[in-house]
Amino acid sequence: MKSHINQLIVCGLLFTGATFAAEYPVDPQSGLIMAPGWELVNYQCNACHTSMIVTQNRGDKAFWQETLQWMVDTQGLWDLSDTWEPTLSYLSTYYGQVEMDMTIFRRLPIESSQLPPPVKPAVKESQ
Repeated sequence: MKSHINQLIVCGLLFTGATFAAEYPVDPQSGLIMAPGWELVNYQCNACHTSMIVTQNRGDKAFWQETLQWMVDTQGLWDLSDTWEPTLSYLSTYYGQVEMDMTIFRRLPIESSQLPPPVKPAVKESQ
C-alpha cells in the first residue's frame, strides 16, 4: 500500500509541473506552483474547493476557460471578467495539456504460469 501511495506522489509530481520546479517553488500549503499569478488562482480556487483539484487537471486555455465557465454557470462561481486572462494564463502555462504515456499507469501482464486455472462451466444434473 505504501509503495502505491509513493507511486501516486511521484506521478503527481511528474504531472503537476515538476518541469517548473527548478524555476519556481511549490507552495507547501496549496501545492500550486508559485509562479506569477499563483496567488490569484490560489484565492479564487480555494474559495470553493481544494487546490488539489487544480493540480490534478491539465488542459490548454480553452479547457480551463470551459471548466471555469461551467463553474460560473452552474456552481455559483462569481464573474471572473476582470481576472480571466491572468487566471487562464497561469493555469494553461503551469497546468497545461501534457502528452502522457498511459502505459505507465498499468501493471505488466501476469505471466501465464501465475494465472489461476480456467473456470470450468458448471455441469447441470439431469432430473
